[in-house]
Amino acid sequence: MTRSISAFATWRGNTFAALNDRHFRILFVGTLFATVAYMMMFVAMSIVSYDLSGTNTAVGVIGTGVGLSMLLAPFGGVIADRVNRKWVIVIGQGGGAVMLTVTGVLLLFDAMTLPLMFVLMMLLGFTFVVMGPARNAFTADLVGPRLIGNAMVLSQLAHTVGQPFSPFIAAMVIESAAGTGGTYMLMGVLVSLGVVTVAMMPNRRSQAVPAAGEDASAPKRSVLADIADGARYVWRRPSLRLMLLMFVSAVVIGFLFRILTPALLDQHLNRPTTDIGMLFLVNGVAAMVVAFLVAGAATTRWAWPIVLVLIAVMGIGYLVLAASQSLGQAMIGMALLGPGLQGPVMILQARIMMNTESAYYGRVMSFTMMAWGVQMVFGAPAGILADIIGEREVFALMGLLAFAVTVLGTFGWLAIRKDDRPALPSLMPVAAAASSNGNGAGSVALPPMLRPVALMSGQKIDN
Repeated sequence: MTRSISAFATWRGNTFAALNDRHFRILFVGTLFATVAYMMMFVAMSIVSYDLSGTNTAVGVIGTGVGLSMLLAPFGGVIADRVNRKWVIVIGQGGGAVMLTVTGVLLLFDAMTLPLMFVLMMLLGFTFVVMGPARNAFTADLVGPRLIGNAMVLSQLAHTVGQPFSPFIAAMVIESAAGTGGTYMLMGVLVSLGVVTVAMMPNRRSQAVPAAGEDASAPKRSVLADIADGARYVWRRPSLRLMLLMFVSAVVIGFLFRILTPALLDQHLNRPTTDIGMLFLVNGVAAMVVAFLVAGAATTRWAWPIVLVLIAVMGIGYLVLAASQSLGQAMIGMALLGPGLQGPVMILQARIMMNTESAYYGRVMSFTMMAWGVQMVFGAPAGILADIIGEREVFALMGLLAFAVTVLGTFGWLAIRKDDRPALPSLMPVAAAASSNGNGAGSVALPPMLRPVALMSGQKIDN
């Protein structure tokens, strides 16, 4: 009993430490508002695109509008490393609220077309480019070095918590008298609330901090030179390089199901496209449950085994989705896809920030943002491929790719594991004490399903 209480105290301390900071709690609530809005947007965007055209290709092309803009994320990263991050977020996220509201107005007046939708989504993508890297870097500034890893996990956890209900809410509002136009207007309001919470935050970093060894009095380099410097910074660090590669792979593979889900419902399961809300609800709830269970592991030695196992789970989810013959079977596939994406994204993003110097926060996190852009750009080819060979075949292909990433990621981790250590001190002294193994080192009990992977690295497993 005492051991169980100690284990729970360890999990709670490692998972929620950053919420002891009052300002971070406010920012966390704002992140929830924005997450609900943006997750609703992905559902509404798929439904509107499919209803306007009736093809997977159109759904993928509209998503490409957002993705092309987000490929410019490194420019946003340079901005985040050069100027006041707080006001960059306010301007960028405020612009996103405007784009969502304009889209809603056009839909309400039945004036929306596919080309216009493409342009609006591209402009919305630009707001992500400006706001995204700054928001991640601002979070690190807000909590300080000791809590960076935990704050990044909790920020991603806010996305995971908001995700289950957002698609369901979107589907309900779309089916109501508000329609798609009212749904986009509601999204604009929610994002605006997120802007207000950021505006309330203190400025704990008003100007750029020079990197180690950098002359603060030296003339400013060009934007492209700063981007190249950020790329070199990542390339010279094998562990950071591998984490970014795994992050991009998980995002690109893990989010493509959103492009093909409307057609799967309509053409294969004989269900209305608005049932996408129910499928995404199952996906999000499963992701949320697993995210809470593994959130504290991001700063432990079990981070990599968990990431690898969950990406393999993603592959299984895709294969189940490909073979589904009913809505219930599709729900099972969705329940596996949720943890397979959110767990790795949450853990890898935290570890990336933990192993990055403050002067490079914006640029390094902008490279993670590019993953979302790459994923959405791949949406168009995925949609075209599905129209040619079928949705089920593309789902099966995604599953096989997830297994390939798991295998390659395992070899990569085994090659760099000696240099891959949490870069920060223990998050909570009480948590470390509760899990002490006798020599002062904190440990986290490993679930049985992860033991085979951990043993490959020669790690000692606590009983």
